[in-house]
Amino acid sequence: MKSGRISEKGTVSLKLTAYVLTVLFITASLIPMAWMISSSMKDSKSIYALPPKWIPKKPQIVMITLDVGALAQQDQETLEMEAAKAIWFTWKKYQNESIGEMRVIGMINGKRLFEAVTPSYMFSAGRAQIVPAQVFTDAIMKVKYPIIKENGYTTFQWFSDAPPSVSEGAEAARQVPVPASLDVNSPAGQVQAFLQDAKFMKAAVLSVDEKGNWLRLFDNYTVLLLLGKLGFNFPHYMLNSVVVVVASIMFQFLVGGLAGYAISRLMSGKWAALWTLFFVATIMIPEIAILVPLYLTMEKLNLIDTLWAIILPHSAWGIVIFLFKGFFDQLPGELLQAARIDGSSEIGIYARLVIPLSLPIFTVVGVMTFIAVWNEFLWPLVAARKEAVWTLTVALNRFQGLQTISTNVLMSSLTIATVPMLLVFLFCQRLIERGVTWTGVKG
Repeated sequence: MKSGRISEKGTVSLKLTAYVLTVLFITASLIPMAWMISSSMKDSKSIYALPPKWIPKKPQIVMITLDVGALAQQDQETLEMEAAKAIWFTWKKYQNESIGEMRVIGMINGKRLFEAVTPSYMFSAGRAQIVPAQVFTDAIMKVKYPIIKENGYTTFQWFSDAPPSVSEGAEAARQVPVPASLDVNSPAGQVQAFLQDAKFMKAAVLSVDEKGNWLRLFDNYTVLLLLGKLGFNFPHYMLNSVVVVVASIMFQFLVGGLAGYAISRLMSGKWAALWTLFFVATIMIPEIAILVPLYLTMEKLNLIDTLWAIILPHSAWGIVIFLFKGFFDQLPGELLQAARIDGSSEIGIYARLVIPLSLPIFTVVGVMTFIAVWNEFLWPLVAARKEAVWTLTVALNRFQGLQTISTNVLMSSLTIATVPMLLVFLFCQRLIERGVTWTGVKG
């Protein structure tokens, strides 16, 4: 039996065109995001590789085994500095390679004396302080060693079962064979070649090995927690942005919601139309046009270089009041009138009746405010000159100018800055659709 449905001419082709365009638009939007996430897990060399590579290389753990018998008479600090030279000077030389961790094992008479470990996020955090330039000398390490110890950039573990040998260890160091050849293009091969010719090394290189570790792909995110000493306190900037966004949303709900309710339900038609026209007209005023007056106002209020200077301009937008007014117009008047007859005040009606019925529009306003304030750059840049009140967008702009910060770490910070917006859309999508439908806004 044939279906009784009648399809209009061109409906199938129109739907197909719509689906194709939608897929193309989504793909075009996701490609830059995918590249950003991929780059956040790459080494500094792979980011600029041609042709571009989408899949990051597996970071390598480079393990250097040293015979420190020749230094057996030296104190613990001298031996640790020897290991630190092998790690930091070598890593600085090959800082763009896919190295996720470097370990140095100090041996005497075939037994472990100590082990030194530096993960890549610690190297990234301390590189500007420890090895700002490729100058590799004992004098440099004597100055930098206390900084390494104080900040925990390299951890040292000593083993009690190692023999306190002196002469035997020195003789063993002189008799160590040359390590087997490795692939010269691999991180371990490059490290081995560098250490064999290094004049700053006093210990003998027994071997250099490597093994992959996928978990080190996320070290570019971990390092963001350690960059405060380099002038980039990422958690603090993130917190500032969260405070500004939450406060702005609360102000929009409070001021915008009450204003929209007053225009919709408490004013006569003439005054309601005039106020609606006024607030709609403010939408057409560009931000740059009010930037100077707004700055002068905040300066007179002594709010410049405070978070309040960023928050207060978002206390009530004209578009928000217009959206609230449009939604409240659709609420059943009989329900509100019944509440008034029962003796409820207007504030009580608004709090106990209007707000529960208006969750979709509150969601739309919250998401709209979140996106705009979270991504805002110009006004926070002007109003927040002190680093203590920088929001994330201002900090990221300054972040790009730091030569000590690599591109992959910058990409990881941008990825984290994008995550909150994705979560908001993911969990609020249905309410957003309902709110947009009920307010009559077409997007």
